[in-house]
Amino acid sequence: MMSSQDHCYYQGKIVGNSASEASISTCDGLRGYFRTSEQRFLIEPLTSDPEGDHAVFGVAGLENATPAVCGVTNETWAAAEEPPSRTRSGGGSILDMQKYMEFYIVADNKEYIRMSKDVPKLRKRIFEVVNFVNMVYKPLLTFVALVGLEIWTDADKITLSSNTEQNLDNFMNWRNKNLINKKHDCAHLISGIDFAGDTIGLAFVGALCTGFSVGVVQDYTDTSALVGATLAHELGHNLGMSHDTTTCKCSADSCIMEATVNAPKDFSTCSRSKYEEFLLSRGVDCLLDKPDYKTLVSPPVCGNGFVEAGEQCDCGTVKECTNCCCNASTCAFSEGSQCAEGECCEDCKILGRSRECRRKRDECDLAEYCDGASAVCPEDVFSVNGLPCDNTKGFCYNGECPQRSRQCNKMYGPGAIEGRADCFQINTVGQYYGYCKRPSNTQYIACPLQDIYCGKLFCHNGTEYSTYGGWLKVGDCKASHFADFTKDYGQVETGTKCAAGKVCIQNQCVDLETAYKTAACSAKCPGRSLCNHRGECQCEPGWLPPYCDKEDKTYSSVTVQYLSPGWSKMYFTFIWKPRVASGKKCQDHFTFQVHFLFLQFNK
Repeated sequence: MMSSQDHCYYQGKIVGNSASEASISTCDGLRGYFRTSEQRFLIEPLTSDPEGDHAVFGVAGLENATPAVCGVTNETWAAAEEPPSRTRSGGGSILDMQKYMEFYIVADNKEYIRMSKDVPKLRKRIFEVVNFVNMVYKPLLTFVALVGLEIWTDADKITLSSNTEQNLDNFMNWRNKNLINKKHDCAHLISGIDFAGDTIGLAFVGALCTGFSVGVVQDYTDTSALVGATLAHELGHNLGMSHDTTTCKCSADSCIMEATVNAPKDFSTCSRSKYEEFLLSRGVDCLLDKPDYKTLVSPPVCGNGFVEAGEQCDCGTVKECTNCCCNASTCAFSEGSQCAEGECCEDCKILGRSRECRRKRDECDLAEYCDGASAVCPEDVFSVNGLPCDNTKGFCYNGECPQRSRQCNKMYGPGAIEGRADCFQINTVGQYYGYCKRPSNTQYIACPLQDIYCGKLFCHNGTEYSTYGGWLKVGDCKASHFADFTKDYGQVETGTKCAAGKVCIQNQCVDLETAYKTAACSAKCPGRSLCNHRGECQCEPGWLPPYCDKEDKTYSSVTVQYLSPGWSKMYFTFIWKPRVASGKKCQDHFTFQVHFLFLQFNK
């Protein structure tokens, strides 16, 4: 059962003003931020009595009284330190997809003292700040999911001072050592320390989902919305956004990524363009990983578009909601609905067993099917590791078909090719330019002859310099070098074929059975089942667990015809339904599709 203190954060709009926005907490009186198309306001209680008087005041006056700037000056961060992540989104542009940033916040000891050493008070403060951040990121289809909150009540765990840059470096090093096993995409330090000069925040640019995905923010004012604006600004840097110039425009008199931080309401056209460029160039699949609501530490916010604890659905604010399966006012299913979203939800009903919900993408993938009980498609699983792929050029590994030639393409562009055999002989030297294992930044262990194709990767052709890592060349054998041995991406990838029936595991060329131990997998899978990449048995469509030997009578095979290259297909779906789901059962709802089939004949 949720307490009133657990469900007191809201996002919405002002009645009768579609251009408005609001980020409000009702935990102890009304506190938060709201805006109309012309002005921005803050509301705060004047006393500790939640039913007492409140003050409403404009943001502009506060901004003029409190000059504050972001400390980012070098906006060409060396994104070459880490490779782009692999893309397995299965079609569609990441720009049009809902994105999720798993966010970790650390509050330092000064911040704890600033909040009167009151942990519940500090937690509410952080939740208000994150609620504001989510309000401004909502138009970018990006939800900031607070998955971790750590408060240093006894003492700071790192050395902190008024030096913002040193604080950022120290926090980054601590995060990479201590938060490595806590799943998150980005971590920020909220500090009660007065940073030097007018600086109130600093972050690495374009560094999301890397070891540099951090920022530091000073809690410099009692107004949570202004601190939220600073945090939104520094997160923007992590997402590839730079400071706005005079040519950048937004729908307000001030934009979020201006160097002088205030309480803006929108990202500029420049910021949106930079974010899109970052998403397309960096391949940040981590943003497509929707977190389980059980991992969130912040209270649920009905109306933020993300289903959290105590909610059955969340289709946004009442004004925004177009999902008739969900009651936007209560974040509960509308009458008669079993679900409101998900690959296995159709017309507010959960689809039956064996309905394909995620198609097989390639030979190293497996299709997934609905289970008849959940609206969510089961976890994405892949073909068994060690299955030959790409005409025996490689072996499947966790859904990919890793090959040295493909890794060269990723590092040096499409014109690159795998290095000659004599290039890989360099790995027998045991120096920074050729080795197999690297236990520290200064130790390099030579490859035995049988393992040379599992050490440093060598390539020819393509671009002169690698897209990530430092430049290294021995003759015409190109390679890359990384300062940090824990993130040495210049090595041949795990699972890459190194000889007939052998793959690279921990920089050694070993046989498939030693690597994956899957020889007995098919034998142990009963009935109509097959083995996946985790060595687990899963039933073929139309057969029931646990033994996959009984036919599913409810299964009906639906054939989906995918077009071959040279053909293209386009369809539009027109849906008429009530603009706002009021809680009643869906009525007057119909759907029809118009298909256009275009044939393109190659000469």
